[in-house]
Amino acid sequence: MTVRAILIAALLLVAQPAFSQIVTAVAAVEASPANIILPGGTDGMMTFRPCDGDCDEDYVRVRLSADTRFTVDGKAVRFADFRREFATIKSSPKSYALVTYETQTNTVTSIQIAR
Repeated sequence: MTVRAILIAALLLVAQPAFSQIVTAVAAVEASPANIILPGGTDGMMTFRPCDGDCDEDYVRVRLSADTRFTVDGKAVRFADFRREFATIKSSPKSYALVTYETQTNTVTSIQIAR
């Protein structure tokens, strides 16, 4: 029994560095559309607070790209249409946004908004 316990402890010590290498590759953050500032085009930086409503969280800056996907109420749209819909949704208290971005590059993979 003691040999088995020592062997398990030794394996855990050896394997521990492998577990500490785990890194979050993608973050998905729900935020209030009122806490999001969109750029003029898909080649700019977007700023948002990762919270719903009024909060004290720091702003996060992420980059949009040509590969960023935009969704309004479950429907994929172009950036120009997304921006137009975002302006109307932004003031609605029931609306929400889900921002998904790669944490290593801070590049947005998708933005979803809903009423």
